[in-house]
Amino acid sequence: MTLNAFFFLLVSHVLGDAIFTSYRLAVLKRSQRLSDQVLAIICHSSVHALFAGLLLLILGRLWLKGALLVLVLHSGIDFLRCRVEMRLFGPGRIHVKRSELIAWISGKSGDQGKMSMSNLWPWFVIHLMDQGAHLGSLYGIALIV
Repeated sequence: MTLNAFFFLLVSHVLGDAIFTSYRLAVLKRSQRLSDQVLAIICHSSVHALFAGLLLLILGRLWLKGALLVLVLHSGIDFLRCRVEMRLFGPGRIHVKRSELIAWISGKSGDQGKMSMSNLWPWFVIHLMDQGAHLGSLYGIALIV
């Protein structure tokens, strides 16, 4: 049953990060103004919490507890990631956009300087640590609910 909950939480994570997000919100999460940044992160994390709650409800699990845990943990993880990215790459911007990454993978990158591996490795490390933290927190939540 824990694996079902984890799978549903993983689906909610993909929905919140890949489908129901926007470039503008991603930039706001890296805003120089702390209040704007926190508001954007809470808005983004609320989408994750909404999907997590709905999918946990389908499973008949502790949906409210799960949704609140997703909200809190996702907000914390994203806040840390965004603060690190702001220090390394500057505020109010995304270092690598999804479209740039897809173009780089397909060999059609227009910005060879930015998309060289020497410039990308810090972003890859941050991204892997961020997604690892999200997966770990989702598994922990699945164990709890």
